[in-house]
Amino acid sequence: MTNPAPNPPPRLEPLTEGFTETRDALRRLAVYVVSPARKAVTGRIGLQATAGGFGTPPFGDDEQLRVEGGSLHRRRGTTADSAPITSLSAAAAFAGVTLSDDPGVGSDLPGLGDPDAPLGVSAPAAKALGDWYAFSTSVLEALRAALAASGLECSEVQLWPEHFDLGCNIEGVNFGCSPGDGFSAEPYIYVGPWNSEGLPDGDFWNAPFGAVLGYKELLGAEDQGEAALSFLRRGAGLALGRAGEEP
Repeated sequence: MTNPAPNPPPRLEPLTEGFTETRDALRRLAVYVVSPARKAVTGRIGLQATAGGFGTPPFGDDEQLRVEGGSLHRRRGTTADSAPITSLSAAAAFAGVTLSDDPGVGSDLPGLGDPDAPLGVSAPAAKALGDWYAFSTSVLEALRAALAASGLECSEVQLWPEHFDLGCNIEGVNFGCSPGDGFSAEPYIYVGPWNSEGLPDGDFWNAPFGAVLGYKELLGAEDQGEAALSFLRRGAGLALGRAGEEP
């Protein structure tokens, strides 16, 4: 999967009403419909930020499934269709996916629940989620470029459906951007060494799994993109054993 070159990140705004409910509903959609559509053809589950939201990269016979606002979009070659997001069963029928309570897209999944129940998706909240993914992609691609300039190759940036976060990794360290989860109700950026034991002392490591930079801190930054990138680069320097030197 090839990600676009990093662009200046959009400015983040305070989260809209209904963000948590929308995020959780779209996570279920990603786990049970969007990712399985790609997996059925390619065996791969990774997603990516797309225009206004998230979706698959092009797969198979030039096909793409993506979410933008309150709609699900499907493109096959030059043919494009869209449908409002109403329920998992309706989305699966639109995407040509067979629903399963074990979609094979990772562990720690949200429950399938009633596939005919309405998905609580607010278009403004879905846009806020899309803005977060656009911001996150820009920052993570900038980090990859900084690491590459130091001779370090980081994995491609992917949106993992089970945790619904964007991330990449290098030498046993995860770098990512979560839209919120059981650890934090609001989005956050994180650095997570696979082995968190024996991390260097200091106030940087402020989470059980490593370090986080919260959404409120980002909102208060004059240059949000630079604040996020500086945090990730500092984490890279510390976690990769470079005595705190940023790549």
